Amino acid sequence: MSGKYIILFAAAMLVSTSCSLLKSKIPVSRFTTIGAVSGKPVPDTRTPAPAPAPNGGQLPDIGTLCGGKWIISAVDANAIDAEDDAPYLYFENGTGRFYGSDGCNIINGSYVIRTDGSMMFSHLASTMRYCPDNEYAALIGSHISEGRALFVDTRRIGQDTYIYLSGENRKPVLTLRRHNMEFLNGNWQVTSIDGRAIDDEECNVFFDIAELKIHGNTGCNFFNGDLYIDPSKSNALDINNIGETRMACNKGDQELRMIVALESTASAIAGDADNTVLLLDADGKELMTLRRIPLSQENAGD
Repeated sequence: MSGKYIILFAAAMLVSTSCSLLKSKIPVSRFTTIGAVSGKPVPDTRTPAPAPAPNGGQLPDIGTLCGGKWIISAVDANAIDAEDDAPYLYFENGTGRFYGSDGCNIINGSYVIRTDGSMMFSHLASTMRYCPDNEYAALIGSHISEGRALFVDTRRIGQDTYIYLSGENRKPVLTLRRHNMEFLNGNWQVTSIDGRAIDDEECNVFFDIAELKIHGNTGCNFFNGDLYIDPSKSNALDINNIGETRMACNKGDQELRMIVALESTASAIAGDADNTVLLLDADGKELMTLRRIPLSQENAGD
């Protein structure tokens, strides 16, 4: 009896992530060539997509890819300047599935990151809306296509993380961007408002980036509100829907200045000193400085 020989081919290792599918509005938007378009400068509100290192980067680990919503900020040599919601991708945990939008249609499918450093898409499905004013959806679809393999390069630049997906010539065809505002999570002591020092242990704020919530104390009343992080801008932070208790006290001026500063906040950046944060208005003016409250100090107050 003749023997049978079975040759097993090694399959690509599957890398997947933890995220959830969010609903997407269909934006009225345009794409623009990085640098300028028809002689007009790129709007300042758009975060330019920096070029990847020439020697290549690294594959995203689960923690990085798991970070949440990846905005598609550029396709080929064109930066996407969306006036509303930009196209995006989510990568799901355990299933090897991804979800997202090309700016016109909801898309989903499977992906694997292969041992050669490329990401391959398959089992793709999409809604079939017709969006004649959308100039970049078709370009995105040409790259996120059945059986297409794109090389992956991950970079952390400032408070943003970028994933570059490149073709065989290693030129990026899709640039994905995700904010890293998680540094704000936790409890913070207010140390100044509008440049005036604050020495009040009761004056504090607490940020919950995952839930997009804020709460705290003005030194007189408790308050809470909502956070919005614009995915198309670096360091963006908008604080709105602030509500507070109405207890009377002798810190009315401090309370008013604090609430006005919070409502005027347009961005948040790490300060020069460790464990400090600056809240800035739309013109970059400093509104408030914060110092992180150590967990040991929080527990001592319980």
